[in-house]
This record gives sequence, structure tokens and C-alpha cells, in this order.
Amino acid sequence: MPISPLIRLFKPKSVALFGASSRPNSTGGVLLRNLLEGGFEGPIYPINPKHDEVQGRKAYSSLEEVHEHVELAVIATPAPTIPAILESCGELGVEAAVIISAGFGEAGL
Repeated sequence: MPISPLIRLFKPKSVALFGASSRPNSTGGVLLRNLLEGGFEGPIYPINPKHDEVQGRKAYSSLEEVHEHVELAVIATPAPTIPAILESCGELGVEAAVIISAGFGEAGL
């Protein structure tokens, strides 16, 4: 039986988290903490262009800086940033994405 393309969404080998944060109650902070403490065993790449480190881990300013294959992008950034992030993900071969954001109507998206 062929492997479903949804495997990258539900059981990724690597994750990039856009909007990763050290603020404990922020969406990006909670998501990163859940990935770190929830038993995910693959590489986690926190993406935050404003910080070199997030929750004690090296942070990347963009996906282009990662230099490793990423299977899943979790995007927790403001709505206006989403199209460029998705474009970057597509160009770099990211196979699945989850968007956790708000404000698409206000942004005209």
C-alpha cells in the first residue's frame, strides 16, 4: 500500500515553527514548548527573525537558513506574513503546513 501524502502532516520527521517565541503564553511559545515536551523526536527548527535563540534553542531568521529538509511547517505568525512564508516553504520543498493565525479578513487575504 502506498504511503499517504498526509504522513508529512500527521507524522513529520522534521518541523519548522514560524513565530517561535520565548514568551510562555504566546501562541508561538506554547507551540514550541508542546513540540519540545510532547515527545516529538525529530529536529525542530524555531523560526524567528528577531531572536538568535528561543527557549534555549538556536533560532533561525528564515527557512532558508535551516539548510536541512523540513517536512512540516507550523506557521503562527500574523496573517499578512503567511503568503511569503508559504511561498518560501514551497520553493524549499516543505511538504505540509499548518497555519495558526487570525486576521485574514482584515489583511484582505
